[in-house]
Amino acid sequence: MLDWLRENCSSFEPNRALAIRALRHLKKGDNLKLFSDDIMEMRTVEGYWYEALIYELLLETAGRTNAIKKIVKKGPDAPRRPVRIALGQNGMYYAEKGDIRVRGNGQDLAEVDLLLIDNHNQVSFAEIVTSPADLKDLEAEIHYKKKLFGYLFRQETVEFSLFSAVDISNTQVIKRLCREEENAYVGTFSCEELKASIRSLRLASLSRQAVNNPKLISALSLRTRPFDYRQFHDQALSRLLHHAGQSSPQGVALADPGVSPLVKKVIFGAMNPAAQKELVNELGMRVKSTILDYGTLTRDYSKVVFAVDLPDLSPVVYIKPKKRRMYYKMVPEKTGGFKYERQTPGRVGFYLWLESAKPAVSTETMYSLLDLCNRR
Repeated sequence: MLDWLRENCSSFEPNRALAIRALRHLKKGDNLKLFSDDIMEMRTVEGYWYEALIYELLLETAGRTNAIKKIVKKGPDAPRRPVRIALGQNGMYYAEKGDIRVRGNGQDLAEVDLLLIDNHNQVSFAEIVTSPADLKDLEAEIHYKKKLFGYLFRQETVEFSLFSAVDISNTQVIKRLCREEENAYVGTFSCEELKASIRSLRLASLSRQAVNNPKLISALSLRTRPFDYRQFHDQALSRLLHHAGQSSPQGVALADPGVSPLVKKVIFGAMNPAAQKELVNELGMRVKSTILDYGTLTRDYSKVVFAVDLPDLSPVVYIKPKKRRMYYKMVPEKTGGFKYERQTPGRVGFYLWLESAKPAVSTETMYSLLDLCNRR
């Protein structure tokens, strides 16, 4: 299948009919933004449109080969009413816009641009990029998804293909990925060249009606191995606490078979008042330009949760502003303490997990886990 994708998708010519068909994936009004003078706005919509274009290209050409047995539905072809996010959800789901997701206890573990099934019933996935800036975390993300899909579909190897509208073939990331024979890089015409065929058209919004294609299959119908992500998480939590108490080196902790490579983050729980006070007064915490002390923290924030990112064993603190349905993600600062990185909105499954975290982190637990994170 990878050979077929390389040969057929990188050589396709800009096609007006295909470019127009991809517009059905954009929400109303976004079609006009494809040629907006606002560069940021245009690039965002262009990325969605190019992703849809590759999906439509595969739908159009897959009928000419046995290499691709099925293409997993996405966008307007996905079920119109996605399952509402809730704790305890594990497996394949669709997000609101028809994006394909894998959830673990309601948290999005992975999102993929494309899922394909070959003539040997092996599942592979694809990512689609329109900018070299997207490469920063791509390599680690791909290796994680390979482990995740390998586990879910009981596959020893998982093939991966990367479609790109910019030439990134000579970057170190792509060179490393292409050394692995189960990966394929497919470079296409640029977005500007692909959009040129519709530049002169009046781009009316198209109906988002689902298409009927015999090679389409719903992500919800895929047979995956039953798994309990919360169980994996809690086992990793227990083992990391053990290694923190034993002063184990990081390598020993990460090599523990009880710490599953599928667990991306361990939530140790809410911090008790003494630990919160020690955190802000001794270690330090800054939200943008505001340096917090214990009084400010208790006045403006209702909850503080301590977690650790894997596999780099980096500490993370989440703080919840009062009367707001969100958390602020706080990450280590080079000079010490923690600084604001971004928001965790209330619409995602991870928010529900943070909300369910019970008080469990004392000052002693906090310091032992920080020590483990800093230990080599």
